[in-house]
Amino acid sequence: MPEDEQRSAGEEFLVGLLAGFGLEAAVSSSLDAEGVLGLQIQGERLGLLMGPGLTTLDAIQEVCRNAIQRQADGREYGKVVLDVSGVRADRTAALEDFVRDEARQVAATGDDVIFEVMSRSDRKIVHDVASGIEGVATESVGEDPRRRVVLRPA
Repeated sequence: MPEDEQRSAGEEFLVGLLAGFGLEAAVSSSLDAEGVLGLQIQGERLGLLMGPGLTTLDAIQEVCRNAIQRQADGREYGKVVLDVSGVRADRTAALEDFVRDEARQVAATGDDVIFEVMSRSDRKIVHDVASGIEGVATESVGEDPRRRVVLRPA
């Protein structure tokens, strides 16, 4: 599916969704070199779109992806990542810092650290950050939706 069609489909869906919620916000999009369609919503008082633990944002992202998939009509399209007011970027940076701190603790004490239940995308962040830290290994344990990451000495 051409880039302009993907971007248009995602933006149109989100503009309609915002109108349905009675929210005023700006919607923009970009397609990166890896084919990831980034959709951004910027505005004020958009907490309704995020929900606890970003669960509402994840659900809206999935519905938006489905809307694009329908318009793709069998053509390939990029992965969809939706962000509201930069909350995903902020949350990712905070999680990365937390993982680094916990990894230092694991390396210093030799004790495992078990993270709380996380989404697939958050677990990936933990694995990616920890893979760059010497002396620490990760393992995902449990079954979805109750899957978590364990940091262990390597």
